[in-house]
Amino acid sequence: MIFLKDQKGQSAAEFVLVAPFLFLFFFCVLQMAYMGFVSFAVQRAALAIARKASLGSTENSTAFKSQLALSLLPIASLNQKTLLTILETNYQITQSTDQKQVSAKVRYPMPIWIPLVRNIFGETLTPSANYNDSPEGKAIKMVFSLLKKPEPDLSFHGLSLPVRWIVFEETTFNESYQSK
Repeated sequence: MIFLKDQKGQSAAEFVLVAPFLFLFFFCVLQMAYMGFVSFAVQRAALAIARKASLGSTENSTAFKSQLALSLLPIASLNQKTLLTILETNYQITQSTDQKQVSAKVRYPMPIWIPLVRNIFGETLTPSANYNDSPEGKAIKMVFSLLKKPEPDLSFHGLSLPVRWIVFEETTFNESYQSK
């Protein structure tokens, strides 16, 4: 086969031009799959919080925060850094004006793993507390010990993650509603 001097590096040059787009596409597909998995888990956590609130008082924030952390714990099997996102998740419980329904709104910091995209669309999540002695931290450590896994350090010194906040809201009937 006879090659001209100009055609020798054509394949390499084409690959160099196309490769960034292929890698970006590959990372986007992985991020979307991750977002789908995590979105389902956060939605189920919102339903678990609404269900717990419908069974009794909505005043016990420690129980709700622990329930939220335990509901989101399967996400932690993907990456140890996601424990920070689980512990930084917020919730809000509201009752309808007629007290017949309870809603739980869960606000979760979704990690963005794609380089460059996280700098554009993400905001930095830094830990707001040392969770080693918090109720939700103790609940997570208890689950780790039951699974015979080493207990994680929940202080998160110097850790920051690029995230995008997502919100899910679930509503259920108030089972503790008393008709007057």
